[in-house]
Amino acid sequence: MNIWKKLSPENIFLAVPLQNKDAVLRFVADLCVKNGMVTHADALYEGLKQREDTMSTGVGGGIAFPHARSPEATDATVLLLRPLEPVDFESLDALPVDIVLALIIPEADISLHIQLLAGASRLCRHSEFLKAVRETGTPHELLDIIRNLEEKMPFH
Repeated sequence: MNIWKKLSPENIFLAVPLQNKDAVLRFVADLCVKNGMVTHADALYEGLKQREDTMSTGVGGGIAFPHARSPEATDATVLLLRPLEPVDFESLDALPVDIVLALIIPEADISLHIQLLAGASRLCRHSEFLKAVRETGTPHELLDIIRNLEEKMPFH
């Protein structure tokens, strides 16, 4: 699945001042309410936190995929955050995170959940994507880069 299809410029935040993993999860939950994806930030935050308590979504290489299914979500949404300073995410490689791809998925759509995780993982294996997230200055420009990169990838 192409990540760019579930991502919008309004859900890309570059140089966000976030102090720790908890602040990242709270930011994601609050943003989802602000943008009308869900109505209860605390419920979404708890879902994200519960997933993190099971095992960190910091997968290594400075990347984290916090994700949760929500009964309030009517469609999947991807949020892309670049913290102002790298955040300790208790990652598998113990390195701090400077790229966060948060995934919010309708509760009943397990297949979509798996497809989005696979798409995010595939995208994050490309050095062009990582460089673009770490260096691009505007959400619109970054979304165009992601779309172009994914359209060239062999498996969508």
